[in-house]
Amino acid sequence: MIWRIFICLSVLVSLISPASGAANAANWADEIIYFVMVDRFADGNSNNNQDVDRSNPLAFQGGDLVGLKENLGEIAGLGATIIWITPVAKQIEQPINFEGEDFYPHHGYWAKDLNRIDLRYGSEIELKELVEAAHGLGLKVILDVVYNHLGYGMENDSAFARWLRSEDSCGGDDLTLCLAGLPDFRTELPEVQRYLFEANVGLAERVGLDGFRLDTLKHVSHAFWQAHRKEVDRRLGEDFMLIGELWDADRFLAKPYFANDEVDALFDFSFRDRTLKLLSGVYDADKFGRYLVKRHEVKEGYFLAPFLSNHDMAMMLSVLGGDKQELAMAATILMSIEGPPVIVYGEEIGRRGGIWPDNREVMAWGERNIRPGAGLERDETLREMFVDLIALRKEFASLRGSEIEVVYSDRDVLIYRRGADALVTLNRSEEPVVVEVGGLPGGSWEMAFSSVGSTTGVISNLPARSARIFVLR
Repeated sequence: MIWRIFICLSVLVSLISPASGAANAANWADEIIYFVMVDRFADGNSNNNQDVDRSNPLAFQGGDLVGLKENLGEIAGLGATIIWITPVAKQIEQPINFEGEDFYPHHGYWAKDLNRIDLRYGSEIELKELVEAAHGLGLKVILDVVYNHLGYGMENDSAFARWLRSEDSCGGDDLTLCLAGLPDFRTELPEVQRYLFEANVGLAERVGLDGFRLDTLKHVSHAFWQAHRKEVDRRLGEDFMLIGELWDADRFLAKPYFANDEVDALFDFSFRDRTLKLLSGVYDADKFGRYLVKRHEVKEGYFLAPFLSNHDMAMMLSVLGGDKQELAMAATILMSIEGPPVIVYGEEIGRRGGIWPDNREVMAWGERNIRPGAGLERDETLREMFVDLIALRKEFASLRGSEIEVVYSDRDVLIYRRGADALVTLNRSEEPVVVEVGGLPGGSWEMAFSSVGSTTGVISNLPARSARIFVLR
């Protein structure tokens, strides 16, 4: 298929817009977030390959900070502007038994000591070098941090025991629940708060991080997050980015977190859910259009970050049964709505990880000798489609702005205008469709992107199972 229609050289440079309504949310609207699970991306230092067993998907695979730094060009070349990486704090050393398999903390969410970097990922010096190298390429770095819990067994460590809820002391509400049986920090204690702030904010100060992804947001109190924001603003500045994970988040669940400036953005779980409903036929296109118009009605200056996949779910391509034409339609919507879009590592090259743990497969590198994914097949044509969509989003501010209007919708067809100079057409049916579209601004509307192999087209003619973007030049 032909993805590239016309892309100017100027769109290779990220656009910078004026600061939004909240001082802390500077430039969020313009960002493209690329998520990397450090252990699954690239192995740059084989000397730290402790507990690596590539025959066991629950073991370490060898990816590290050095490998990520050496392959930042892969991410910058895609057009991303932010790298979000999984936690790198010192993890528990022994695996847990899961259905007879050794399950190691390769993901980074079972910390033993938040004041140290786990040697299986690298060192603090290497984290700082990664951040500096990313900045040299115009990339920001967001670190995933966990304030809610430590790793399994840490309730037996005398240094932490009095700070943790576990077993019988766990509660039944969101704040005192021991999530997945993990020992839960008593974040209401001032000494616990001081430890957590110094460990995470202190690390950000030393290595130059640009933001945090806040894990398990609803399992920590609003009072904690408000105190955290004050600490971040004081020590890291008001442009330090905070994006939170709130399961099932949408514009309604976001309200209390945005009301008191606890975070700048939340991941938009509603978007993935509604997009799947559209593509599977549960929603008709008309209903999906009504959702799109309302989805980002949040407090000014704050954002919902849409995504198709994440590391706790089956990849979108897997849920779609491997249908890359449907993935292309979903990606077109993702890149043409408000809020910083999130791409999970490998989504752009057709990684098809199914349900856990397959959704955490290693990055595929094709013919490049980059372990652990050397030799694994990748779809470069699909990647080029993502490159084109990201470039187009950067070129046209309307595609990332707040103005959206449905100009046509029925059961299978949706056409929506973005600002004054961009239009998105979708046809999910198995047949081409001709529709009458009126009320558009005058001028020359040109097709700038097509998810199917056509280099020309008009707005009224929609190929089967297609997504297109038209622009006014």
